[in-house]
Amino acid sequence: MGESGSREWKDEFYARYSTLWGKEITHSSYDEFIPYGKYIIRKVFPRNKDARILDMGCGIGGFLKVFAAEGYQHIQGVDLSKESVEYAHAHGMVQVKQADLFGTLRAAEANSFDVILYLDVIEHFEHSQVLDILNETYRLLAPGGRIIIHAPNAEGIFGSRIRYGDFTHEQAFTIHSLSQICRFAGFTSFMCFEDKPVVHNITSFVRRILWEIFTLPDRIIFATESGSFSIRLSQNILFAAIKS
Repeated sequence: MGESGSREWKDEFYARYSTLWGKEITHSSYDEFIPYGKYIIRKVFPRNKDARILDMGCGIGGFLKVFAAEGYQHIQGVDLSKESVEYAHAHGMVQVKQADLFGTLRAAEANSFDVILYLDVIEHFEHSQVLDILNETYRLLAPGGRIIIHAPNAEGIFGSRIRYGDFTHEQAFTIHSLSQICRFAGFTSFMCFEDKPVVHNITSFVRRILWEIFTLPDRIIFATESGSFSIRLSQNILFAAIKS
């Protein structure tokens, strides 16, 4: 199968992405985005509510709905899946449009956004495509703007579960590889966070405590080999880079 064939099967997958995941989208589906959406805002978002925000590969617009509820009004999202965009519009997220990622990036003007998000997106692309995405993103961000990435964590205890949990995934990342490719694109300032359970109720509080306890042996093993406790063990990582 050639390159065009590869694109064709992926396009077919993305066109029916929610259906192939076996997910039924309802109004309550959007509630699932609230805890982590607020966490993203708290950890890596600018405080300025007038920030111009673009969510690439936004799916049904779940995180955009959280951002809007938190007062960020200059928001827009792009997704290739006609099915996902129809769900988004049916649930009031008219800021979501159906479009190709690369076409959107190349058509936009330089310095036109303050935040561009790729939440569970760049792992779907091959190495050269990821570099193209980062280069175009750097061009579109205004000075002080930031790229925000959520991606499979290759050094996580169960990182392979995410890397191979979606047939369309091409790769996984670590803080080091994400920093490397962002430096290649011109970014100089980085933040990276382990995806620990986000505390928002009693159940998540207990999960967080258990996470801290049961990951300690792995951290000790890593420190024994490397001399450092600096490892992120979650299935995914949250990463941000700022344009100087």
